[in-house]
Amino acid sequence: MLRNRSSNRRNRCTRKGAAVVEFAVCLPVIILVVFGGIEAASMLFLRQTLVQASYEGAKTAIKNRGTTDLAINSATQVLNGRSLNNFTIEVDPPNVELAPSGQLVTITVTAPGDENSLFPFGPFKNQNVVASASMVKE
Repeated sequence: MLRNRSSNRRNRCTRKGAAVVEFAVCLPVIILVVFGGIEAASMLFLRQTLVQASYEGAKTAIKNRGTTDLAINSATQVLNGRSLNNFTIEVDPPNVELAPSGQLVTITVTAPGDENSLFPFGPFKNQNVVASASMVKE
C-alpha cells in the first residue's frame, strides 16, 4: 500500500510539470491566433468603412445638384465617424458638376493599413486599403 501512494504522488507531480510545459508551449500560439483574429477583423471593418464612404460619396455626386465638394464632404463624414487617419479621396471625373448626364462617376477612397490598425505591427504594415464605388450621373 505504501508503494502505491508514493507512486501516485510522483505521477501527479510529473503530470503537473507536463501541463505547465504544454501551457508554456501553447500560450504564444493561442495569443498569436487571438491577436491575429482581432487585427483581421479590424482590417475588414476598415475595408467596409472605405466601401461605405465611397458609396456615400458617389451617391451624393451623381445627383442633379451634386458637386465634387459635396461628394468629398459626404465621404469624409463617414471616414471621420470611424476616426480614420491619412485617408485620401479621389473623384473621377474631377469636376462632377460639369459631367453630362449618363457619365460614370467613380469615388476611390484609400487609407493606410498600418496607421489605422489596432497594433503597430502585423501583416498590414505598409499596405494601403482601397475601395471604390461607381455610379451613373443622373
